[in-house]
This record gives sequence, structure tokens and C-alpha cells, in this order.
Amino acid sequence: MNYLDSHCHINDETYNEGLDAVLDNMLNNKVTKAMIVCVTLDDYYRTLKIKKDGISFKKAIGVYPEYTNMSENEFSKYLELMKEVDAIGEIGLDYHWYPETKDKQKELFIRQIKIANELNKPIIVHAREAMNDCYEILKQYRTKGVLHCYSGSSELAKEFVKLGYYISIAGPVTWKNAKEPLEVVKNVPLDRLLIETDSPYLTPEPNRGKRNEPTNVIYVAKRIANELNIDEEILLKQINENYDALLG
Repeated sequence: MNYLDSHCHINDETYNEGLDAVLDNMLNNKVTKAMIVCVTLDDYYRTLKIKKDGISFKKAIGVYPEYTNMSENEFSKYLELMKEVDAIGEIGLDYHWYPETKDKQKELFIRQIKIANELNKPIIVHAREAMNDCYEILKQYRTKGVLHCYSGSSELAKEFVKLGYYISIAGPVTWKNAKEPLEVVKNVPLDRLLIETDSPYLTPEPNRGKRNEPTNVIYVAKRIANELNIDEEILLKQINENYDALLG
């Protein structure tokens, strides 16, 4: 069974050099599915050029919580591209970097959830230091999707699962201080788990300190399989089924 990366940014400018090697590494290490997430319009147009025989790429685009002051004209450009992609995201709330725009972030998040429902597409949720507000919004405005790079508690993860969401685990699960991510892994049903890298960020051990890339999802999978004491093939089979189910 092959690996997948349910969330990466290999369309980022940091890959302007060396992208071919990144794609070769993916193929050589059996990472054959990846969701490329676009935060800007430039990201999207770079994504269109990323191709590799043997790898299935999906695309997502959404208005990130940083951009609450986006004009309607600019938003309309995102909206047109939302009709073309496989998922809407990453969207959500970020109170760590943008605490001064909480109300506007909520409005933007809800607006895009409604668009996703109209388009019948899943959402990819970014929630940083905003888990409770994110939960309340998703409880009220029901849709389908995934909590990307989940950083909340295991108790709240179970509540998101009850709403029908997937929980995606990234590189921090491999770090030495990974107590909370490992608790999440143990408390979320296997049929609700996904794995990701969030490349170029959050590089897992043993490559921490280097630019992340989708091939490193292997370390995330191995750490989870070890923690759950299950065969890695069983984990990968379920992860692949979850990813395909999320995307319909």
C-alpha cells in the first residue's frame, strides 16, 4: 500500500529550486497521492504546472484567515477557482497571528463553508489557538471536511469526529514533546484519521530543521502505526480509504 500526503504546499516559492527532486523522492518512496493547497492565486497557477507520472495530485484553494480585508473583486477570483478544485481550503481561524480580526475571520470562514456546501466540496480547516470557536462554527454550519494539522486536545478531536470530520496528523507527532498529538492518535477512530506534512513546514524527526517535503509523511505514518501497535499496511489502507472518502 502506498503513502499519501493529504496537505502540502509544494507550490510554495521555496520549491522554485529542487522541485523535480522532491517529486522524484515522492515516487521513489511510494508517496503517490498528494493534496496541494493554494493560499494565494499565484500558488494556484504554480500548482497547475506540477505534474509527475505515477503521482495523483489534487488541488484546494480558499481564502486564508489572514486575508479578511480582501476586496470583493479579489474574492470573486478565488470563488471562480473554487469551482475548479477538489476542496475548499485552507480556511478557518487563526488567533495566534491575527487576534485583532477574530470577528472578521469568523464571517469569512462561515461564508466559505456556505460556498463549499453549495459546490458540494469538502473544506480543509486551519485552526490555530481558535479550536473552541472553530468547533462552534462547524457545529452550527454543518459540512464535510478535515481539521488539518490538528493541534487541539483529544477530547475536542472526538467532538469534531462526532460532527463527521477527519483529523489530520502532521510532523509534530514525531517530535520529542508529542504527548498531546499521540493522545489524539489514540482517541480518534482509525477511519477518521489522515496524515500530512504541511510542507515546507513542520518537518518531522529525523529531518527536523530541514525544509519539509511530502516524502516525510512516511515518518508520520510509522510513528502512528507504532503508537497504535498496528501493522503499517493496515494503517495505510485505511488512510487511503479515508482520503478517497473525504474527496468523494
